[in-house]
Amino acid sequence: MSFKYPIRTRYSETGQDGIIHHSSYVVYLEIARIEFFRALGLDINDLEREKRYCPVVDLSLKYLKPLRSLEDIDVEVSIGEFSKVIFSLNYRILKGETCVATGIVSHCFLNESFRPIPIPEPFLNQIKHLAKTSQTHPKPS
Repeated sequence: MSFKYPIRTRYSETGQDGIIHHSSYVVYLEIARIEFFRALGLDINDLEREKRYCPVVDLSLKYLKPLRSLEDIDVEVSIGEFSKVIFSLNYRILKGETCVATGIVSHCFLNESFRPIPIPEPFLNQIKHLAKTSQTHPKPS
């Protein structure tokens, strides 16, 4: 079962050429990440209330085909590499069956002093389980 989050591109995201601006793709990944976390039982707002943060530490995007306004896309998220402190998420942006972009985003967790901390145990257990069972996409809630 794959985790895919549907999004409709917006006219306001286009440039004069009618193509979705490259910066919008990063927003699509972020929206899908938050929903992916929710599917794993991790609420980003709860983390922040606990003074734990999950920033991006590295981001790579490969643009394969252009998107235009008002197109329906799916952002597919899967677990990439992970350690006790850092993890990466792999992304595919799909328009129908066509992959229009791929991405890899690495994250860590920080405490209230903005120092790295281990990945919270419940989340780490979830990603270990997904990696172990080769089911890298939880079912969306």
